[in-house]
Amino acid sequence: MSLLELPVARLLTVVRSAAVGVLATATDLVALAVLVDGLGLSPRLANLPALAIGIAVQFAGNKWFAFGDRSPDWARQGALFLGVETLGMTANLVLFDLAVTRTPLPYLAARIATTSLVYFCICLPLWSRIFRDRTEQRATEQEPLS
Repeated sequence: MSLLELPVARLLTVVRSAAVGVLATATDLVALAVLVDGLGLSPRLANLPALAIGIAVQFAGNKWFAFGDRSPDWARQGALFLGVETLGMTANLVLFDLAVTRTPLPYLAARIATTSLVYFCICLPLWSRIFRDRTEQRATEQEPLS
């Protein structure tokens, strides 16, 4: 693998992860809307279960699709991912609460703004340390021994 191919491959991983993020966010938003508008829960109460559903989509999508990680290392990766998501969920809970109580943003717009901030500033950088990108795996495997 050339030196140019690795940055391009990493960019493609970010694009795939962003696509997973869009799907996870859409799942989160649908769940949030169903819980609020369909079941009559307050946005603050519906926040946690909607986030949890989005997190499940995020883990599976990033492991399989974004990073192409086919390793059987589910337990370790799951534990580390859960740690990152605990941090991310805490940040989402706090930021969403601040957004819906202190700004005029509608709750869905607040969700998009807060989850995007947490995704790009906290989660994505840490996920890249959990999942081994298939491109980096191939590059490591092809490196000649000195």
